Amino acid sequence: MMVTIKDVGAHAGVSFTTVSHVINNTRVVSPETRARVEQAIRELGYSPNMVARGLRSGESKTVGIITIANSDPYFTEVLHGIQEYGWETGYGAFVSYTELVDTCAADTVVPDCDDLANREAARLASLSRRNVQGIILNSLQTDARLMRTLDSLNLPCVLFQRLIPGPQWDNFVCDDFQGTEEAMVHLLSLGHRRIALVEGFGYESHSVKYRKAAWKASLEAAGFEAEKQLVRDGRYDSAEAYRVTVELLSAEKDKRPTAIIYYSDTMAVAGIRAAFDLGLEVPKDVSIIGYDNLTCDSFTVPRLTSVSQQSVRLGRDMMARLAERILDPAIPSIVRTYPQELIVRESTGPVPV
Repeated sequence: MMVTIKDVGAHAGVSFTTVSHVINNTRVVSPETRARVEQAIRELGYSPNMVARGLRSGESKTVGIITIANSDPYFTEVLHGIQEYGWETGYGAFVSYTELVDTCAADTVVPDCDDLANREAARLASLSRRNVQGIILNSLQTDARLMRTLDSLNLPCVLFQRLIPGPQWDNFVCDDFQGTEEAMVHLLSLGHRRIALVEGFGYESHSVKYRKAAWKASLEAAGFEAEKQLVRDGRYDSAEAYRVTVELLSAEKDKRPTAIIYYSDTMAVAGIRAAFDLGLEVPKDVSIIGYDNLTCDSFTVPRLTSVSQQSVRLGRDMMARLAERILDPAIPSIVRTYPQELIVRESTGPVPV
């Protein structure tokens, strides 16, 4: 049987209104009475009905999170940070996924934008009906449509990994140029010159676009050509990353890359497997760097060198900022950029002789 606030009052020997004042801190209650009520709550296992409290106060203490797919291990770690802060501050979360299975068909370079936008719009509408107080959005809408969506959104919002500044939402992004540049400096210092890049799709506002720019700038600054034939689209997909890695490493020895940087750790792990299946050793024959610094990187063979995006901290900070914006929707918007850190492990080594 469900324990009610009246049950708590009877157990503590006080009125149910006193119990309410203790729970909601709406009136001064003597320390002795508060202690009796809190003990009764513990003994009876009473849990306040947050939905009913939200309806009365106009605050649901719930936020909505929309992201690309539940199979994305990087955003899973970001989500942990979001929920961790939420647990500490009394916020719950509804998580909804666009459920993107593949970024694009093999013979195209962009996804079905209208389909993605319509899916996100449907999920935003669904979350709004659930009385959420704010949104954290990891979007795959086109830049133009996303701007229209944000302009029409009547909820506090934090936009993740997209640089679209605006007056009613905040942008949280990673410094992908700095992170990739650090990875390139590491490889160049090991003597690598033919460094391949396995990229993934991104609109112009995606911070990931700066990774390719840093790859190119780093090679040219060192006096080497950024060869287009060393760039492949892995589409953030393990099977596709495996296929294009085999393609890169099947070239003649003097033309194949001695190192490869991937846009994600999941693609990099597939790359390690591809090298192994071709009879190559990592890092003896080819060095590999991922991007995300997932927990599993310390358990791959070899352990994966990767760029850390501070995933849990990012999640916590986004949730903290959203809570601020919920309390005061008129606060000035911000663009917060996070420096990256290269975590060197076993998958990188000197250029093959």
